[in-house]
Amino acid sequence: MSTNRDEQILPIPSDLYTEVGQVENRIEELRRDVRRLRNRYAELRESPESLRTDSLGRLIEPRQAVEEAYRGLDDAEFNLEYSAEASRWARNHASRLSLTDAAVEHREQLLAEQCPPIERTR
Repeated sequence: MSTNRDEQILPIPSDLYTEVGQVENRIEELRRDVRRLRNRYAELRESPESLRTDSLGRLIEPRQAVEEAYRGLDDAEFNLEYSAEASRWARNHASRLSLTDAAVEHREQLLAEQCPPIERTR
C-alpha cells in the first residue's frame, strides 16, 4: 500500500470525455439562445421608428442602440461557435485516451486506502 495519502488520484479519461461532451452541448445550447436573441434584435432593426432610448448616460439614438445590441450578440454567437469547435477538437483527441492497466490498479488502490471497507458487526 502507498504511504502517501496526498497522492493524486487520476481521473478516468472516459469520464472526462463525457464531461467535455456535456460542456459542448451546453455551449451549443447557449449559442442557440444567443442566436435567437440576436435575431429578435434584427426584428427591432426593421422598425427603428417604434423605438426610443432613455436619457440615462450618454445620448444614443435608438437605431444605434439596437445595432450595438445586435453586434454584441453577433460577436458572442461567433465566439461561442469557435468555443464549440474547440471543444469538439478537444473531445476528438480525448476519445483516444485511457489509463494503463497499471494506472487503473494504482488508482483503485488509492481509492481503497481513502475509503477502507466498512466492517459490519452485529
